[in-house]
Amino acid sequence: MARDRILFVKHYKTNTKFIFNDCDILKEKYDVTVYNAVIKKNLSIVFSLIKQFTYLLFNTHKFKVIFIWFADYHSFLPVMFAKFFNKKSVIAIGGFDATDIPEIEMGAFNEDDLRKKIRSKFLRYSLKNADKLLVVDDSLIKNTNNYIHSDIPDGKPVEDGILNFIPDIGNKIEVVYTGFDEMFFKVDEKLKKENFVLTVGNSFNDNEFRRKGFDMLIETSKILPDIEFVLIGLNEEQLKSLSEQKLKNVKLISYVNMDELKRYYNKAKVFAQLSLFEGQPNSLCEAMMMECIPVGSDVNGIPGVIGDTGFIVYKKDKFEIAEKIKEAINSDESLGKAARKRIMDNFSLERRRNKILEITGEMIKSSS
Repeated sequence: MARDRILFVKHYKTNTKFIFNDCDILKEKYDVTVYNAVIKKNLSIVFSLIKQFTYLLFNTHKFKVIFIWFADYHSFLPVMFAKFFNKKSVIAIGGFDATDIPEIEMGAFNEDDLRKKIRSKFLRYSLKNADKLLVVDDSLIKNTNNYIHSDIPDGKPVEDGILNFIPDIGNKIEVVYTGFDEMFFKVDEKLKKENFVLTVGNSFNDNEFRRKGFDMLIETSKILPDIEFVLIGLNEEQLKSLSEQKLKNVKLISYVNMDELKRYYNKAKVFAQLSLFEGQPNSLCEAMMMECIPVGSDVNGIPGVIGDTGFIVYKKDKFEIAEKIKEAINSDESLGKAARKRIMDNFSLERRRNKILEITGEMIKSSS
């Protein structure tokens, strides 16, 4: 008996583990075709959309469901064709597709110029017309971010989340946390914890450098000279610029593969996630799975992930960050074990798997 078919759409540059996890989950039950949308921000976007249009025109009828990761340019046509062919569409919302923070160019809802206005239109159409929206944290539905401007006198909070931009979207939004495999993120007991602070992020430009809180961690390192800091995910320009500062207690690293990253998680006693905005903090969850003691900013999903197994920073202030890091460094390693248990109990891959298959199963049944 032939299996039902699902089209899995993602941007060609988004190759993170949590996206491939969903693809693998769907492959357990369905015949999955992956479409990598090669859509760029320059004039080639027109040709990219024409190519996607042509593919969808001749192939949408073959699928029961179109599953899309992130709402953006690449989600517009799949949602439109799903409606035209009476198919179901679901979009997994990760973060930037639920906010607008102009000072760090974060958010697909930003409309500061013509290109961004067009992008926002594509986003809004996608969200309004998809059959289901899966957000990885409830803060992506509606949220108040008090941390981002907390270093500014009378700094105003940022109001974001889908309902702040599209209040009449209906009841199709559902929280489905990304999941983490306890066997994949398994602690190597032969590697002992070391007293250093780790942070990880894809810092591909200066805005991301700030969004991930790398700048605050650099400043904090200067007032904690006896503690080593390890920053992973820097681009070449950032590596060069920071190296010239001759930071004695900061180790600067570009990009690493997952095996090497797990070794860093395994050895680090403390993991710091000082983001200005974050949906569900996947790197933080991975680090906690590897028994790192978490220190995180009071932003979006970070406090909910950490719970009572780590330390929350409520103000964007290097001295407050330093105090929380010192507390974490001086904590018993049992707190790291509690952090792992918290992720396994609340953010397991099995829980994500069951929910994804339940939702797609209901969609296929209703469309038959």
